[in-house]
Amino acid sequence: MSKIKNLFYGWIIIAVCCLSLAIVFGIRLSFSVFFVALIKEFGWARASTSLIFSVSMIVFAIFSTPTGMALDKWGARRTFGVGTIILAAGLILSSWITSEWQIMIAYGVIAGLGITILGLGPQGALISKWFRKYRGIAIGIAFAGTGVGTLVLTPAVEFTITTTSWRVAYVALAILSLITLPFILIFLRRSPEQLGLHPDGDPHAISKHITSLRGDWTMSETIRTPAFWILIVAGLGSIGPLRMLTVHQIAAVVDAGFDGHYAAQMVGFAGAVTAVAYILFGALSDRIGRPLTYTIGSICLLIAIGVINNLHHPDQSLWLIIYAIMMGLGEGSRSSLMTAIASDMFPGEAMGAVNGAMGSAFGAGAAVFPWLAGWLFDQSQSYSLAFAAAAVAVIISTISVWIATMWAKRSI
Repeated sequence: MSKIKNLFYGWIIIAVCCLSLAIVFGIRLSFSVFFVALIKEFGWARASTSLIFSVSMIVFAIFSTPTGMALDKWGARRTFGVGTIILAAGLILSSWITSEWQIMIAYGVIAGLGITILGLGPQGALISKWFRKYRGIAIGIAFAGTGVGTLVLTPAVEFTITTTSWRVAYVALAILSLITLPFILIFLRRSPEQLGLHPDGDPHAISKHITSLRGDWTMSETIRTPAFWILIVAGLGSIGPLRMLTVHQIAAVVDAGFDGHYAAQMVGFAGAVTAVAYILFGALSDRIGRPLTYTIGSICLLIAIGVINNLHHPDQSLWLIIYAIMMGLGEGSRSSLMTAIASDMFPGEAMGAVNGAMGSAFGAGAAVFPWLAGWLFDQSQSYSLAFAAAAVAVIISTISVWIATMWAKRSI
């Protein structure tokens, strides 16, 4: 089972992670469609409706590190299998809600916990154990599933809601999430050593981007290094601005006069760009380094923020397309590169916990920014201040990545 026609088993791991992430992130990033539907049906304010997503991100922030520790202790099959069941249960419960507090528990807490367990940090940590030399592109290929999921599921959810209801859409997503369970239980393995293999399938594989000469970092040692905490700052500003756009982009585009179905199609198109971007940025980071590649992605994200802030009329279709492209490129340069950077800086048996801590930073930023955007919109009837805050966070995150990696190199 360790090889299929001389194919390194690590690529089987990549395929399963890609499938899982496609469904999980198709579910997460389609929330922007549910956001509009829930406001329309219940008349909730944007700040309180945004809080549903923010609660899921708070859960993500709290449980990412324990999830990473569970992955290190029990392996991917048990950890991800439990996460899949929890996610499906949360989505089923979401289809039954009649009030805000109910969906905050069903989607925010229960489904949010499932999404956390199946999130980018734990899956990136698993992949990092299987790859060293090709870590960037390996993570990029797996994380490309998030873009594919957005491309397929966002328009599909919008169509399901339009033709049936958002309740039916949640049930459909629950069923879809369970499809990954057999693949997780049958194919995932903790590490190449479990099958008598080596990372990359090569006993001599080494990455020139490893910033630590050590390979045995523990979590207690990691948290005592300044570079780790600087990287946490980078993580806070890495995903938060993205999730602000995730939640509010369709509402912002509809506010500008565009049709909701067309807006959902553009989000799906951005997902397609993201799928390609993950692979391209992963390969590029293996060649020119993670910080420079991350900076290029930050520039793309800043352009996207500037464009959506200046959409005011449906005649600006070309600018909406530019936004989708830049948003997709920005998305494809965040979590995968941050995961690779953390794995490069702190390799060892605690890699799951380290990337779980990064996931906590992702979740904290992603909890605050969507709610902040909704609150600022409710106060001013404009997203301008929120988008400005997102741009500042992107810049701080980028500077922090450079400082963290340089500090790590100086310390070894």
